[in-house]
Amino acid sequence: MSTNKTNKDSWNKHAVRYQKGVNFPFDRVDYGIVNGLTESDLSLIGNVSGKKVVELGCGAANCGIALAKQGAIVTCVDISEKQIEFAKENATRENVDIRFIISDIEEINLPEAEYDVVISMAALGYIENIEKVFLKIKNLLKDKGLFIGSLPDAISSCITSRYLWNDPPETHSYFYTGATKWKWEDDDDFEFITYRHPISEYINMLTDIGFYIRKVYEIQEQLEHVEKEEDLFHVLYPNMVVIKAINIGYPLNA
Repeated sequence: MSTNKTNKDSWNKHAVRYQKGVNFPFDRVDYGIVNGLTESDLSLIGNVSGKKVVELGCGAANCGIALAKQGAIVTCVDISEKQIEFAKENATRENVDIRFIISDIEEINLPEAEYDVVISMAALGYIENIEKVFLKIKNLLKDKGLFIGSLPDAISSCITSRYLWNDPPETHSYFYTGATKWKWEDDDDFEFITYRHPISEYINMLTDIGFYIRKVYEIQEQLEHVEKEEDLFHVLYPNMVVIKAINIGYPLNA
């Protein structure tokens, strides 16, 4: 079974449980961590009124809904039919008009040079060929269009692989770039497959295809109470790296 099919099936099975457990707001954009910094703190996206926005890996579309409330023309994409069901229900309840597409991010078919902003929060870690997706994002964007994405931070990933999850030894290295298979709960009969890269690889991939990196932030959870060992790792180490990149159309070293 392909990575995409595995993750699609797993998210369809996990979606109900996940949406019951999370508490993402619908009035501001988060970066994939409920108790972390948000767009209100970092202002990476800016004014979206009248702008065309695509959210890749939208889940229940809390970020897309927040941007639609600010006047954006939003298209939300996710591989999971069940997640899109939740997203449509949320959009109806929040009284916003959003176009929804069920698709693998790697195969999404949208007009090129059409969009002002592309966002993807905590979704691109599920993609094996991340460079292909970065190029697709660049092609979707207008000249000077913005990409804001949060991706797995290898600092947290390598430390938790060794000291929390006892994953295979090769995953203990910060420089590991392969797949990791894992379960949300130990007794689940389904698993997810995610990929990680050193932060420098994300930056170099983006700049090599014609993005200018404007900002990079590493995001940690902000918890009032640390109740279990997993919480401690989330507080001590960054879980996500957030990148703001501008499509300038050509590599800076060209």
